[in-house]
Amino acid sequence: PAALRRQAIKEKVLECWLKYPMYGYPRLTILVNKIWQLHTSPAFIYGIMRELGIQSRMVKKMQKPKTYTEYEQRPNLIKKQADNTKVLLTDITYIPVHGKWVYLASLYDPVTRRVVAHKIGSNMTKELATSVIKTPLLQRLGTQIIHSDMGSQYTSDLLEHTLVACGIQHSYSRKGCPGDNARIESFHSILKREYVNAQNFRSLPEVIAGIDAYIRWYNEERISLVA
Repeated sequence: PAALRRQAIKEKVLECWLKYPMYGYPRLTILVNKIWQLHTSPAFIYGIMRELGIQSRMVKKMQKPKTYTEYEQRPNLIKKQADNTKVLLTDITYIPVHGKWVYLASLYDPVTRRVVAHKIGSNMTKELATSVIKTPLLQRLGTQIIHSDMGSQYTSDLLEHTLVACGIQHSYSRKGCPGDNARIESFHSILKREYVNAQNFRSLPEVIAGIDAYIRWYNEERISLVA
């Protein structure tokens, strides 16, 4: 009977959501259909979630420190790049820990949508920004350009000399235009929405363990809605 089937699906949706509360109805539809070989539609799962009173984790606005740069605008090399140019994106974001901030530096591949390197530190420094620039990794990936914003960590001599030593060009977003680095900004937003906002970190080692686990899951298991 339809009522029994609907109740069974509700139980399956709730089970999946309790395990993956970061998923909204599009990803829950894929997951439920895959696990139990069902053929439900996104609209049907949306209705079930409304009945259950559940939804995906939402973005929580956070006040964060502002960053500044004293340098003139440097070139954006990826605006008209050739299709075969291998580009990685890098950025630093803020993670709250017991009333303070720690900082996550990420290196992101916009084609594979994977985090290829990351590092967490207690201070937002040029050393932290440079720590994800690893020559063997970049050579293996065939990286030609790394794109960042114009923050002081990314215009530092340390990072510039590291890139030159790797034979990699540096591309920059326009000042005040985070959209130029939208793919990695999007990843950091997903990280906050799906994981960080639900945590109450008390120490740096706790953040490191948690973010490491999330990034492994993001790279290897998270359902993508993009073909």
